[in-house]
Amino acid sequence: MNKIALPNGKFVVKPFNKMWIVLPILVGLVVLFWQFIRMDPAFQPENIKLDQLKIILVKLFTPKGNRTWEDYFKFMLKLENPLIATLKMCFAGTIIGSLLAIPFAILSSKNIVKYPPIYWGFRTLLNLFRTIPMVVLAIIAVLFIGTGLLAGIIAITLFTFGVMSKMLYEVIETVDMNPYEALESTGANRVTAFRFAVVPQIMPIFISYLLYVFEINIRASAILAYVGAEGLGVAIKDNTLYNYDRVGATIMVLLVLVLIIQTFSGWVRRRLQ
Repeated sequence: MNKIALPNGKFVVKPFNKMWIVLPILVGLVVLFWQFIRMDPAFQPENIKLDQLKIILVKLFTPKGNRTWEDYFKFMLKLENPLIATLKMCFAGTIIGSLLAIPFAILSSKNIVKYPPIYWGFRTLLNLFRTIPMVVLAIIAVLFIGTGLLAGIIAITLFTFGVMSKMLYEVIETVDMNPYEALESTGANRVTAFRFAVVPQIMPIFISYLLYVFEINIRASAILAYVGAEGLGVAIKDNTLYNYDRVGATIMVLLVLVLIIQTFSGWVRRRLQ
């Protein structure tokens, strides 16, 4: 082992560089992945047309035909109503789903609920929700209530519920249980002990997760338009075949929205630390 001399005359052992372990593993995974692709009978290297990528990008982010850049940016301004619909849908779905997740996360935590059949039963239910993709949840919602904003809200609510429940009960299981047990020993019931001993520990993480899932929902909401929900995804769906510049303009609006949310989320996380 290499030793490093300190100014005070002492020596410390230089830590082993784990990159020499990680790098061969990554290379091996890349080689294995490439071999799997080559084994696929449908894979034909000559069918890969990377030149089309440049053409698509040009179509997305340049005005089409006789349109000008003024038309390109004016179309962005016309997306005000779809943008508001997206924010309403994602905000409502994220908040409702996160609040619904709290009791299920508590009942899934084995350090709070000591009876295995109960917390394993709730975990199985949560696994079922996480298994179903958001698009399928939206299709089911459309079948029951029809197309529109409410169908998107229901789909996002159920998706958020599954994700937040999983992350929350894992956080609850890592909290310091000494304050909880101390309150129980003084005669406090479980609800009171959880409120004063566990909630303060998980609340900052809960808010951080809520903002993270909200950002995910904003990104995923675009695809919900293909199954009848509203929002910015409608502009993408209606222009995919012929108006690539309209799709590109919508993507730019979505990108700006995500960047704003990321900036706000980062500010909130720093305040919570």
